[in-house]
Amino acid sequence: MNRRTIGLAAVLALIGMISWGCARSETQAGETRTATDSIRDASITAAVKLSLAFERGVRAADINVDTDRGTVTLEGEVRTQAERQLAVKVAEDVAGVKEVVNHIHVQG
Repeated sequence: MNRRTIGLAAVLALIGMISWGCARSETQAGETRTATDSIRDASITAAVKLSLAFERGVRAADINVDTDRGTVTLEGEVRTQAERQLAVKVAEDVAGVKEVVNHIHVQG
């Protein structure tokens, strides 16, 4: 691995830890999340962000990733429908992802 890859991985790990610290303590249904759920979701979020960052044809900085019990929600704006579809495919291929909710909009 080169320094850029290691640096990016470290930044995404930090983002995952911050996301975990800011995670909601309750889901929309009112069920309490365990620390294990939060850690697993933060790990999935970081892995999806990392995968998007390394995928050619996807501007990862324009896509927000949130995970709740393995369900990944993608939000943001991309240039083309192909980029939107690719982002979803990349997220679906990450280990631990149960479902992808696509709220990405195409510019224009």
